[in-house]
Amino acid sequence: MKRFRLIRRMQMKRAPDALLRLFVSIALVSIIVITSLAGYAFYQVMQRHVVASAEEDAIQVSSALLAQERERITALQGDGSLKVAVGAENLQELDRQLRKFLSPFDIVKIKIFSADYRIVYSTEAQLIGQLDSGNVRLARALAGAADSKLERKEEVRDLAEERKFDVDVVETYIPIRDHGEVIGSFEVYIDVTKYRKQSRKAALLSVGILGGILVIVFGISFLLIRRGTRDIKEIQEALRKQTITDALTGTFNKRQIELLARKDFARTSRKRDKGLSDAEFGLIMIDIDRFKEVNDSFGHLAGDVLLQQFAQRIMSSLRSYDAIGRFGGEEFLVVLPGSDLEQSRSVAHKIWSLIREEPFALEGKQVPVTASIGVASLQKGDGDYLQVLKRADEKLYGAKDGGRDRVL
Repeated sequence: MKRFRLIRRMQMKRAPDALLRLFVSIALVSIIVITSLAGYAFYQVMQRHVVASAEEDAIQVSSALLAQERERITALQGDGSLKVAVGAENLQELDRQLRKFLSPFDIVKIKIFSADYRIVYSTEAQLIGQLDSGNVRLARALAGAADSKLERKEEVRDLAEERKFDVDVVETYIPIRDHGEVIGSFEVYIDVTKYRKQSRKAALLSVGILGGILVIVFGISFLLIRRGTRDIKEIQEALRKQTITDALTGTFNKRQIELLARKDFARTSRKRDKGLSDAEFGLIMIDIDRFKEVNDSFGHLAGDVLLQQFAQRIMSSLRSYDAIGRFGGEEFLVVLPGSDLEQSRSVAHKIWSLIREEPFALEGKQVPVTASIGVASLQKGDGDYLQVLKRADEKLYGAKDGGRDRVL
């Protein structure tokens, strides 16, 4: 028993420090995870913004280009409708005008497709006349929807035929319409490489600000927790210097169990005032039936052994956060945090069964022992734990007056 108390005391001393280390670990992991996810999300938002802006620019440029070069880009059919087509006689002039028109913009390439997926014009002349029938994004544009995607190119040639390396481009397919009918598509490549560093810088800045805020928040929390753990260790040291347990049974003594009951009652009352669901508090009073007869028959040493065994059986039926204390000679008080009357009675019946089911070994004999048990819980209007204790005590004596060996 002494060894058990020593081990438990050492564990309790380590608990505050372990809690502090756990908090630091959780804080570090949380900061890393939160800032990483936030940075990634912000970067993605920036990228989407870049794509959306590039798509809008591409649509505007394409609309202006179509308005200016409609005669060279389209051809009139026999039924009076237009189709996308560039005649050989117009190709050179269209290329010259188009490059001149696009020179102020960050456009590195442009293609024009007919409705049958054929390239009728491209700033890369060798592509003219090719079919791109397997292009899903082109198919989407020919169905009437603009389609944009950010791509990273190892190398591209701009409209001035200059080579560029490691370039970010937004490829946008824009439908060409004639009176609402799609007759072809533009494919516009806009260079957005300049936004790459801006996006990264903005993402890093946001991560830095968020990380700083988290460090401050967790830092303040750490100081508060460290202060709390210091208080806990001081309380533990004070408790260590006091005699808080009953020397015979290893349970709390009367003073300590009453202190624990009072504290838990106050905590439960505060929870109830806040409307929390777990604002419950239960007490169990237990008395060994005919204990004097055991002393008279087997002696006081046997009575002490019985008290020890009795306390052990009760403790084995309790939760880790429940408390038991020796309240009198053969009386014990059990404090049940968070337990209502029904739950408290369930615990009491469990204790009652454990005591009755197996005799106690005293002086080499198996001696059957019973107990009388009274149960009470927090009720509306209780202003002190003593009111709950009084009801439990009354139930205990009611059990004894009713013939003992029962739970009330």
